[in-house]
Amino acid sequence: MNVGKWLSLVLAVILFEFLGYRRIHASFTPTDNYLIVCGSSQNVTFQGRTFVPDFLHSSISLKTKRSYYVASSNSSVPSSIFRSARIFSSIAAYKFDIKQRGRHWVRLYFFPVAVPKSVHNLISAPITVVTDGFVLLNNFTFENYNGSFLFKEFAINVTSGTLTLTFVPWNDSVSFVNAIEVVSIPASVLPDQALALNPSTPISGLSEFGMETVYRLNMGGPLISAQNDTLGRTWENDTKYLRVNGSALNVSIDPASIKYTDSITEETAPNWVYATAETMGGANVSNMNFNVTWVFPVNPNFRYFVRAHFCDILSQSLYALVFNLYINDDIAAASLELSTLTSNLNVPYYMDFISSSSAGSDTLTVSIGLDSVTDITNATLSGLEIMKISNVAGSLDGISSVKNLLPLSSSKKNKIWIIIGSLVGAVIAVAFIGFCCCCLLMRKSKTNHQGHPLHGNSQTMTKMSMASKKSGTASCISSASLSFARSFTFQEILDATNKFDDSLLLGVGGFGRVYRGMLEDGTNCAVKRGNSRSEQGLAEFMTEIEMLSKV
Repeated sequence: MNVGKWLSLVLAVILFEFLGYRRIHASFTPTDNYLIVCGSSQNVTFQGRTFVPDFLHSSISLKTKRSYYVASSNSSVPSSIFRSARIFSSIAAYKFDIKQRGRHWVRLYFFPVAVPKSVHNLISAPITVVTDGFVLLNNFTFENYNGSFLFKEFAINVTSGTLTLTFVPWNDSVSFVNAIEVVSIPASVLPDQALALNPSTPISGLSEFGMETVYRLNMGGPLISAQNDTLGRTWENDTKYLRVNGSALNVSIDPASIKYTDSITEETAPNWVYATAETMGGANVSNMNFNVTWVFPVNPNFRYFVRAHFCDILSQSLYALVFNLYINDDIAAASLELSTLTSNLNVPYYMDFISSSSAGSDTLTVSIGLDSVTDITNATLSGLEIMKISNVAGSLDGISSVKNLLPLSSSKKNKIWIIIGSLVGAVIAVAFIGFCCCCLLMRKSKTNHQGHPLHGNSQTMTKMSMASKKSGTASCISSASLSFARSFTFQEILDATNKFDDSLLLGVGGFGRVYRGMLEDGTNCAVKRGNSRSEQGLAEFMTEIEMLSKV
């Protein structure tokens, strides 16, 4: 970086401290504002905000079988927020009461506080964190991590009255967390629609996805900490992401000169983002036909939400700045003329896009360059935000879903077994009923085909049985003769003889009367009816019927 650029950056820092943020007031008060320090016994002040111990909040609850906390006074701890930690040796869930539904910042702080190695080594402890519908972290450890601490910021749309953060220890190890933020986001800050590139098409429904902030840059300006942002965001300087060091020139103006509008406020981005910028003018390169390019390592398996912030703080008059914006190899905005969009100078503007990594690469690039159809030889970019978008599994880290990572609770397991038992019982009951029905049908079919001796009523049957016992003869027709006979119900006999009408009487014998009858199909028949008043001659009567049946 040349001396002029260093001087400009130092001047920007001085202006930042003495002119800029002393004029800013927090115009947004979040409805939900949980600032939690985990495992601490007292409040902790961090970045101008007060974090309260997790056990003192009445609007949050912690459910876990086993947890404990540790505290450290080691001077090597990065800051006060990392001096304590809540350690979980079993699944733990923080449940937050949510008053205002919609997007919320979920910010997590991790630092492996030193504990006796005989207890646990937090450096190797795998960290898995999920919400009700999204995977935030999956099996992260500090073993292969370059930083001393880990800070993660997510934007989660909360659609119910609670938000649950669950920590899942793995492999008989532990999990831990140092601090948590759950803060409401103004509805106007993050859109529900953005322009996808390659092919260029608008995509709606972004609120259904989880997002993770991976880069948030203040182009050409100093670091903006959370205490100097009305939404608690952190904006870092862009210099280390430039593809060619010295290819851009930073410029700045008085932050008070920024003219916010009704649709773009300090919640969109702090005025110091729009009061500084990177430009092409006077760039230290030999060929002016070039682009200023920033390169960002990303996970190629995800899509990214990209917001580019602009503010024309260069021009002395309107319509004096026209340039192109590129994301990867795609033209995101061609012949971009800020004056036409804002109708004034020093007015903030932003554009939203959805893109992936460069083809066959694990990087995402953003560039500004000259527009070939104009004579204007400059371009500008004030700020940049890049956020990872959750995948089809609802994950921001890997391909596993919440259901795959979160073991079933005992109550859920019991419910599943109850459901399975009920289904099995229902199947057995249906099968038993079906078996009974089949048995009844088979019995009825067998009865209809085999036939049986006809008796006028139960009284006759009883008397016949008694007579059989007295005479010692058989009381039923042999099965051999029955196999060739047709059985008639007593009702069929009554119908055929018109209820034994005397007008149909053919004769009277020693064993009973004989009637003329007509079956339903028109067949004429003779019906002999036994005398129920006498028990004598019953066996002979049955023998005669059997002989007639054989004929």
